[in-house]
Amino acid sequence: MSSEEIKTRVLNTFMDAFNNGNLSVLDTICAPHMVDHSTAAVPGQANDLEGFKRRVNGHRMGIPDLRFSIMNMIIEGDLMAFQWEMIGTHTGPYMGRPPSGNPVRIVGMNLERLENGQIIEHWSYPDKLAALQQIGAIPA
Repeated sequence: MSSEEIKTRVLNTFMDAFNNGNLSVLDTICAPHMVDHSTAAVPGQANDLEGFKRRVNGHRMGIPDLRFSIMNMIIEGDLMAFQWEMIGTHTGPYMGRPPSGNPVRIVGMNLERLENGQIIEHWSYPDKLAALQQIGAIPA
């Protein structure tokens, strides 16, 4: 599979999972033994594919109108990196906080390690400080 084909598969899969809540599509791009090393992981959450799906679902529950987009994807060897943005309205419980009704824009970067066209390791680095400020958890 070419780098461009992998980029397209990852882009389409992440967009479908985050924007449409179709978590089963993650099974097509993530290996069953994927390890999630994310800084965004919830305490006590498994660091596997099922834990990753629960985290995606948590974003969707807290920001039901969530729109996720990916920019600047690159692949070098077995590593893929990209910037991302999530926008929406905080109308559900999120990051341990009740709904604020505030608009949110959360940005971050991901690093994915690939094997045979599938993600086997995942790191996500969101701007948690900005997210907490936007939902009213801490002062801006």
